[in-house]
Amino acid sequence: MIAMPPSFDEFDNRIHDLVERENECDNLFKDIKNGKGENSLRYLALRDACKELRRGIFRSAMSAGLTRESVKMKIKEVKSKTK
Repeated sequence: MIAMPPSFDEFDNRIHDLVERENECDNLFKDIKNGKGENSLRYLALRDACKELRRGIFRSAMSAGLTRESVKMKIKEVKSKTK
């Protein structure tokens, strides 16, 4: 069975999810730096999940004919709106 490339809405949803997770990961990292070491396990798990999600987004984008740069721009655009 051939996997169908995701729709643009699906990409958009996955990118928004990635940005939310990365923002949470950044906040956890700040907490850890400020002495809240109990957040370290959650941080590590979330960091790894973000890496996998980002890889999946780029793989899907490439198979759909999108460029890496266009996906990076979309991620940057979503990040600027959520800060």
